[in-house]
Amino acid sequence: MLPSSLSPMRGRKPNPTPASNVVPGPFPGAEVPDVEIDEPNWLMTINVKEWGKRRAKIASERWKTLTQSLARKGLLDVDNDVLIEMAAGAYADWKLAEAHVARYGVMTPAPKTKVMMHNPYKAIADAAMKRVMAAERELGIPPTERGRAEKAPPRSGRKKRAADDYLGSK
Repeated sequence: MLPSSLSPMRGRKPNPTPASNVVPGPFPGAEVPDVEIDEPNWLMTINVKEWGKRRAKIASERWKTLTQSLARKGLLDVDNDVLIEMAAGAYADWKLAEAHVARYGVMTPAPKTKVMMHNPYKAIADAAMKRVMAAERELGIPPTERGRAEKAPPRSGRKKRAADDYLGSK
């Protein structure tokens, strides 16, 4: 019996795809692009009574980011609206729940007994993270899924391919 660290890999072999938006380095004579990504507010104040307003604002911002990103990649289609909505809403839930965990910790005192317990917002964050990952995987957003995502077909009809003549299909 092999130890678990030496056991053969199970399942499908990973098929990594290169990230199309990563520049490997500055080319001679080319400008180095400035990438500005703001660090999140880890200790965002959470008022549970205002969760809905905060969720709506964060989901709206994420909706804009996702639609712009998908449009640049040629993957935006009207049929993706539900997936984009699910991804944006789950992202907002994840962000708010993670902010609560960052502020109050993974272990918090129970409301009545004051005995330490797991923070219930951690479970909310974990479930929302899974929903975000699933929706974004379907949209082709993660780098490993970009190769599998296809551009939205033109609305005018079916595009003719070279294989159509060979196969005799119309």
